[in-house]
Amino acid sequence: MSCQKIVVRKARQEDAPVLAHLYVEAFGSKIRWAFGSSEQAMSTMVAQLLEADQMRLSETLVAEVDGQVAGMAVLRRDQTHRHSLRAVWQLARRHVRGWRVLTVTFIMSALCSNFCTATRAYLETLAVDSRFRGHGIGTLLLEQCFEEARQAGKRDISLHVVDTNPRAKQLYERMGFRTLRVERFGWFVSRWMGFNTQEFMVRPL
Repeated sequence: MSCQKIVVRKARQEDAPVLAHLYVEAFGSKIRWAFGSSEQAMSTMVAQLLEADQMRLSETLVAEVDGQVAGMAVLRRDQTHRHSLRAVWQLARRHVRGWRVLTVTFIMSALCSNFCTATRAYLETLAVDSRFRGHGIGTLLLEQCFEEARQAGKRDISLHVVDTNPRAKQLYERMGFRTLRVERFGWFVSRWMGFNTQEFMVRPL
């Protein structure tokens, strides 16, 4: 990896399908319950939500290794952005049937929610392709996120990390994030999404 060229750039429309695949690889276990067995529908819907900017392709950074997408970060900076529940619902109806339209609309709308404020950016997604992990790509993406947030006039940056992802938490702590609160969930989340708690972490800029 040391002799390979790593570049961090802004995402483009044509990146949406590969970013969706990367997103599902990293986070699919948390949203698979909503889609059931249709993993292809999950990847396709994420790509379409990115293309429609519901999942903020315009605020997504991409890490490339020798021209190949190796990681992504979705950093929400525009506090005025609101996703369209109707658009999410319409996409869900294309990909699933019956009661799953409701579950898919619910979970994907939650992923489109905007948690940034006028002074705080929000890191919604940080994902690195499993083939490229352990080579500093997550660190490079975070460093660029810090710079993007500063340029947007933010004073700090926040994120959530679940209890089943200790490796990510270690990275965030190493990069200066500190836990402000622990949010606990009940049986439903534990049963269907696979985690019991998530930590809300903040790093000053």
